[in-house]
Amino acid sequence: MEPERMTAPSSRMVREASARLVLDHMWQAPPVTGTDLMAATGLSRATVHDVCEELIARGWVREVANQREHGGYQKGRPARRYAFDPLAGLVVGVDAGQHRVDAIVTDLRGAELGRHHGPPRGGFTDADERVAAVGDAVTAALAGLPAERVLAVTVGVPAPVDAGGRTTFRGNPYWEVMNPDLGERLRAHHGLPAVVENDANLAALAEGWRGHGRGVRHFVALLAGERLGAGIVEDGRLVRGARGGAGEMRFLGLVGGVGSADGIARIARDRAREALAAPGARSVLADDPDAAAVFAAAAAGDALAAGVVDRIAERMARVIATLASLVDTERVIIAGRVAASCGPLLATLEERLAHHGDPPPRVLASALGGDAVMLGAVKRSIDHVRDHALHLVLAAQKP
Repeated sequence: MEPERMTAPSSRMVREASARLVLDHMWQAPPVTGTDLMAATGLSRATVHDVCEELIARGWVREVANQREHGGYQKGRPARRYAFDPLAGLVVGVDAGQHRVDAIVTDLRGAELGRHHGPPRGGFTDADERVAAVGDAVTAALAGLPAERVLAVTVGVPAPVDAGGRTTFRGNPYWEVMNPDLGERLRAHHGLPAVVENDANLAALAEGWRGHGRGVRHFVALLAGERLGAGIVEDGRLVRGARGGAGEMRFLGLVGGVGSADGIARIARDRAREALAAPGARSVLADDPDAAAVFAAAAAGDALAAGVVDRIAERMARVIATLASLVDTERVIIAGRVAASCGPLLATLEERLAHHGDPPPRVLASALGGDAVMLGAVKRSIDHVRDHALHLVLAAQKP
């Protein structure tokens, strides 16, 4: 049998690989010279400058004026300096929750340029209404910005999402409304270059990018508002599962002392209502308190609120211990809007958790607040653009 012949890479493939090396290095770097790029990529001087010329022509890179160090005299022609242009395109991150749709617009390095906070609503029951709400949120966030420069939109949804952006699990009407093939419909009806992802996975991306997950190889971002959902990072990689179901918390219905995937915000509200309805109940809490009010009252010494927090701590200790036994994580980051107010819960939770695991994971409250899913969506959009940059035609380059 004739030995298999190895096909030499084409000059175009080599050129594209070189361009990717250069662009990847420049994406987050300050202005660089050809010498800097040679050291970073291992490419020859001629290749570096040729690639930079191509990236300038395609709109990703610009040449910047040379500044001689310290204003001193130097012989010879000054070195050419190049910089990535973060405004070569725009990206959008959307948090399409059960009760509101928020969106943020950034440049290609994640600097915020615009945002929109949707009004709270009773929930979605119609798929067309949901698609329209996401499209409207993106349009509102882009107000005054060139929509034609948008290169990627990522939408976070409270449903499992596979690698193609679809929710393939059947028999769950809630999931089907949360992700009614949003990516395909946004592309078809709104012309948006949309990617769809699970909201907890996006919270994990945000924590790894700008939060308590930076530099941590094993952590879980636990969205803990109305329902619990986990974004699991294992050895620095997001764990998705075969159909995007990793991190879904339906199994909590089988865990003693837990019984459901209800989140901290819902449990705090429901337990406080129950306690306030008891005969002789006394508390500074109003009749219908939210989680922030419950935690604030507990911190101020209100006995009824402290009792509610204690019950939540016991429940969440079981949740986190069960999760930690499954994925053996270093830390669990409580994420979402509830994270800003749950400080009084953490000390009690750590106490309870010590009885359920050895060693227990470290538990932290996210500092990203209600932006966690949107920021993760921005990161996902930027990553998508970086992965496909050399196959994109920027608006400034279109005829």
